[in-house]
Amino acid sequence: MISKNRPNTRDEVLFAFHEACERPTAEQIVDWTEKYPDFADDIREHAELLLSWATQNEHLTEKPDEGMIARGWSRTLNAIYKAENEAEAAPEIKSGETFSQLLDSRGLTIPALARQLEIDRLIVGELNAGRMRPPIGDRLVAALAEALKISSKHLAAAIQQSFASPVIGHAKAGQKPTVNAQTYDEVVLSSAMSEEKKLYWLGKDSQWTPGATSE
Repeated sequence: MISKNRPNTRDEVLFAFHEACERPTAEQIVDWTEKYPDFADDIREHAELLLSWATQNEHLTEKPDEGMIARGWSRTLNAIYKAENEAEAAPEIKSGETFSQLLDSRGLTIPALARQLEIDRLIVGELNAGRMRPPIGDRLVAALAEALKISSKHLAAAIQQSFASPVIGHAKAGQKPTVNAQTYDEVVLSSAMSEEKKLYWLGKDSQWTPGATSE
């Protein structure tokens, strides 16, 4: 239950969200971020952690005790603080910078970033070319923000800038060049990844997670 007193600080809001949404749905995330816009990024990041825990806990038979829950909550707060500190210390992207320019400034290539995230390079390539229509999946946003050491807000701005100026494909004779933009889900589903990987990056329950030794 949420306290009758409306939470004011970030920790109070996250704790209330943690108690109210053990396995947050998209509707709950939208509702909480609209209710607390100042902590929207924190709420989305914490929702990702809760969903990750829920998926992992489905495979566990041991019921967590209060000590385990307390330690898990402590690790969650530490992870959020760490992510915020890294984002503040990282160089901010330039105004109007595209995703491609963002990669160049970090000295990253599409294949290297795809290997780091353990995702099909097609997905990173389409994002880089501005041929993927926002919004992008929450799990990919979180992974990209961590890999590039920037806030999700600045990442979203770079992705939007890329989509506004996409790389246009080759045109056939007598035809104008066209941009074949697809949704995030369409790009993921058309990739060569395994079904479990596709489920993971689509934000659904999956037996695969980044770092897993097998799919």
